[in-house]
Amino acid sequence: MSTTTDFQKITEQISVPTNLVDAAITQGIQAAAPRRKQHRRRITIGLAVAVLLLGAAITPATIQAGGIVPAFTQLLDQDGAKTHNFDPTMNMLLGNLYNQGLYDKVSVPAQRVGNVQVQPIGTLSTAGVVAVLIDYAGPGMQPDQLRRQTEQVDQVSGQHIIDTESNFGKVALGHYRQVIAFYTQGTAPVQAINLQLGKINGTQQTLAFKQLPVTQRPLQETVINQQSTVKAIHGGKITGRLTTIQQAPEALVVNYTLAFSQAGLSARWLENYSEAAWISEATVYDGQKNLGLLELGSGGQFLRTKTNAGQVTSQFQSIFAKSYGSLGDQHSLKDAPADAVVKFRLEIPGRRPNRQQVGTFTVPVRQLLTK
Repeated sequence: MSTTTDFQKITEQISVPTNLVDAAITQGIQAAAPRRKQHRRRITIGLAVAVLLLGAAITPATIQAGGIVPAFTQLLDQDGAKTHNFDPTMNMLLGNLYNQGLYDKVSVPAQRVGNVQVQPIGTLSTAGVVAVLIDYAGPGMQPDQLRRQTEQVDQVSGQHIIDTESNFGKVALGHYRQVIAFYTQGTAPVQAINLQLGKINGTQQTLAFKQLPVTQRPLQETVINQQSTVKAIHGGKITGRLTTIQQAPEALVVNYTLAFSQAGLSARWLENYSEAAWISEATVYDGQKNLGLLELGSGGQFLRTKTNAGQVTSQFQSIFAKSYGSLGDQHSLKDAPADAVVKFRLEIPGRRPNRQQVGTFTVPVRQLLTK
């Protein structure tokens, strides 16, 4: 029996909400009408802003690929051998998630729950994504209980990861392998994680694995330094700047800022401008021909803000796979035409007519390929 699962082939066709921001404001986390038939995106609401504001402004949020609900766990197929609906962008960022050779080996003692042995065996880090590989083996394995298991991942630095993707694959009789993956935040690499697993194999037992080391793959950084200034709907001028792009062969981490004066802004709009700005769309063009969207991992991750003499500057981050088109017709960015460009669109979210496009940044594809 093969010990790997080809998630790219089994990923289901998923739809995209028509209007991500309006849908979030009016329906919370309910699905909206489809916009593209090939994939959909998820809005993950921060813990401090779980209830969306009524009115024109939108609370800080993060657009992510894969659905409309935060932090969902994938389920086993009927044969217990493979799973559907794993965030399709994760497949593109990490490749074959069950290929143990992709991971840096982790040497930690196995722990037991009854007759089942549980052991993390590797971690993997690339641009914007971290994954951990876990083995479950023993005569007491109950595959139907795997879907009820809980997972919590925290960075050793203290950041709790609220949105993980989890998947199981069958290796052999009584032997299952799990991938837990999450999008990272910030420019500093994740050096170690703490992992907690609950309801193991249908029990109430919880296991904790501390200080699992993570080795960051080398990332290439490209300085872009493009900016666009517009008159804000509320307040004065707003300047968006695309600063740098960190990249691995499979992924891009796009770093950008939003700057404005706080003079004359209400508290609500000050918060909105400070903590909500999205590059969630990146379109590949060959001349005037639209070749498709880059696959979105997450867009609009708020990192930090600072104020100096009344001028506010906030930093944000978005993650894209180096793949464009649709799930049924994907193309690698390295295979794009030589003169192709990617246009990154920066928006301030809000209910129309208060949504505002700050600017579009055009970057040649050749600058987005690792050397």
